[in-house]
Amino acid sequence: MDFTLSPEQLLIKDSVARFAAGEHAGTDKWPQFAELGWLAIGAPDDLGGFGGPLETLILMEQFGRGLVVSPYVSQVVLAGTLLRLADRTELLGRLVEGEERFAVAYEEPHARYDAAQVATRAVRDGDDYVITGDKVRVLDASTANTLIVSARTGDEITLFAVPADAPGIAREPYAAEDGYDVADVRFKSVRVPGASAIGPVGGGLELLEHALDHATAALCAEGLGLMSLMLEATVEYTKQRHQFGVPIGSFQALQHRMAEMFIEVELARSMAYFAAMTLGEEKDAVARRRGISAAKVQVAKSGRFVGQNAIQLHGGIGMSEEYKVGHYFKRMTAVERLLGDADFHLARYAAARGAKGAKTQAGTPAPVA
Repeated sequence: MDFTLSPEQLLIKDSVARFAAGEHAGTDKWPQFAELGWLAIGAPDDLGGFGGPLETLILMEQFGRGLVVSPYVSQVVLAGTLLRLADRTELLGRLVEGEERFAVAYEEPHARYDAAQVATRAVRDGDDYVITGDKVRVLDASTANTLIVSARTGDEITLFAVPADAPGIAREPYAAEDGYDVADVRFKSVRVPGASAIGPVGGGLELLEHALDHATAALCAEGLGLMSLMLEATVEYTKQRHQFGVPIGSFQALQHRMAEMFIEVELARSMAYFAAMTLGEEKDAVARRRGISAAKVQVAKSGRFVGQNAIQLHGGIGMSEEYKVGHYFKRMTAVERLLGDADFHLARYAAARGAKGAKTQAGTPAPVA
């Protein structure tokens, strides 16, 4: 697999790396994101967009390395992909310009990551729809002007763009363990016009699952950046920490452990790039789900291994609030579970493999190994 970046991609990497290395805590950098063009990644050319999944990977890997707290995945990758797939260019244009911010409310109590488990209903009332239901773990809802909500219209699922301050909406924000913005949102007889539907009525699930795959791939890239930094910090620490008069990095057992950490980082790197390349190619939904879930499983496994060993090799300082490694592992633990944990994606991968096998038995030629 060729990981060589083009000159344009190297420019993106360098600019994001400079930003991530700077002071960005506690400040709203969204206008700067818009000015730098990062909100336009993946958007159509006529909106000033450029790049795609590989450029998103480059950006998110550097965000991971810099531990940048940002709603980029939820509000640009997830919501932006939904608007692009649904051809809602008037809304996507406002997102690209930084004029409007979107959050996707799709997960429900007891759904356990499954976007198809939707009890929220949108009932037709004349030219309008009336939405009632509860959503949980809505990422970055507090800063969103518009909520993209999944609801059942009959037996099918439809997406609606709902003003975040519409009557009948109650947001209960709270800070996640890693400091990110999360909220539970309740919709009580929220009235929206029929034109607020995102995509075709009844076609929301396919759009949502496709967009979630893009967001999951972006999280894999962030996880790659997190674990890369944890490995580098661990190697550097073992060169500086002395025991018995020598650096602890000279101990063979610790060298072996760091070599294993390096292998896990490279495995995660290969799968993160594989996920981005899967999205960049014209593949059916089954192949796309299989590739994205395989990447998420590997990144979750590698991230846990690298994080746990980084903490162990640092000793007590690795658990302190003053040192960075603990914060990176905290975020890595959250990334491991966001948009589906390893168990969920392993089951999803198995289901996609089963669907592939069923197609082959029905007459589709099996690929040559």
